[in-house]
Amino acid sequence: MAKEKSVTVTQIRLEQSHAEDLVLAQSALIGERAVAWARLAMLLLIGAATAVVARLTNTELPASLSRQLLVLTYFTFTAVTVWVVHRKMKPSLKHATWIPFSFIFVDAGFFVGQTYIAKTLGETPHPEIVVATFALLISFSVARARMLHVVTSTLLSMVAVAAIAYWQGWADPVWTMFSCSCLFALGMLIAFTNRRTRTMFEEIRRRENLSRFLPRQVVDRVLASGGDSLQPVQREVTVLFSDIRSFTTMSENMPPKAVLEFLDVYFGHMGQIVRGHEGMLNKFLGDGLLAVWGVPDHQTDHAERAIKAAIDMRTKMVELNADREKAGIAGFKIGIGVHTGVVAAGMLGGADQREYTVIGDAVNLASRIEGLTKQLGTDILASQSAWQAGGQRFTGDRVGEEHVKGRGEAVVVYAVRGYAGAP
Repeated sequence: MAKEKSVTVTQIRLEQSHAEDLVLAQSALIGERAVAWARLAMLLLIGAATAVVARLTNTELPASLSRQLLVLTYFTFTAVTVWVVHRKMKPSLKHATWIPFSFIFVDAGFFVGQTYIAKTLGETPHPEIVVATFALLISFSVARARMLHVVTSTLLSMVAVAAIAYWQGWADPVWTMFSCSCLFALGMLIAFTNRRTRTMFEEIRRRENLSRFLPRQVVDRVLASGGDSLQPVQREVTVLFSDIRSFTTMSENMPPKAVLEFLDVYFGHMGQIVRGHEGMLNKFLGDGLLAVWGVPDHQTDHAERAIKAAIDMRTKMVELNADREKAGIAGFKIGIGVHTGVVAAGMLGGADQREYTVIGDAVNLASRIEGLTKQLGTDILASQSAWQAGGQRFTGDRVGEEHVKGRGEAVVVYAVRGYAGAP
């Protein structure tokens, strides 16, 4: 059994890792497409600006075969890159990691080559243009998710600027140190931004997944604990199961759209009540609702919270029926069963669909107790364990011992009337 559990956990982790790698690869491909278009736009704008300036000033750049070959080669590389990242490249973590390295070195090689050719032609490149060029190289890493790409482009730019300063005879070491420090700061800022953005989206995804069934304050505590509270546990909890009476008959006379709209409104209100009492909205079962108190966040008053939620659900049902009566629509009734017992709680499912749930006899018994509400002519029934754990603040009657399906011994149940001291 332990071996099967280990295999299952390992398989889930592998599936999760594969899904995360696929998302990262897709994001990296989208980023590389953005870089490819930015590179092409840069070349076209520089070419157009150079032509306009030369025409307005009636000047020409010194003819150089090496410069023409370098520009032609880089433009060809740029155009081919645009085509490749859009037509040929598929999301691949290996490609997302190593292909950008070749792009970084080609970009840096072109910038350094331009400066070297300018020196051979007797031109003096402007220092600020050199620094801005390599700042652009680092900025390309904004669209790349890997920290290694940012570090590589930053270090390569710093080395290139220092080398160009040496070739050009810019002997001022202060300028060189200042320029390299600015490039380093730019690289650090981009690395931090990339990392923070990725972490932020991971936190948002985790928070949205947890918020589907946990109240906000519990989600905050779960995230603060690093997810340790979602580990499998065996614990005493209180389970609430509710159901709409005669829903099948009721829905037969309603269009499907009206049925869905009714359930959407109903579950919206009832789910809000559960979360308001810091309960876990475990799942919707057709027209039924399963909620749990005591997991994943430990609560000493879980039974009291569950009974309070049941009473508030009854109150909300009365309000909804009043609105339906005004609209000329027949009302509805619900049955609620509350039971305190021991369950096993934890995450179940694969990487594609996982949920935090509870299993055990306590869950089944809560459902059976809810089934007794119609038979006993009441809407809220609590088991003896739930009543003893949280019934001191409520009024109710001991209905008696009832037999339920699947259990040999009778179950003592209490009909919950309301809050103690309330009319």
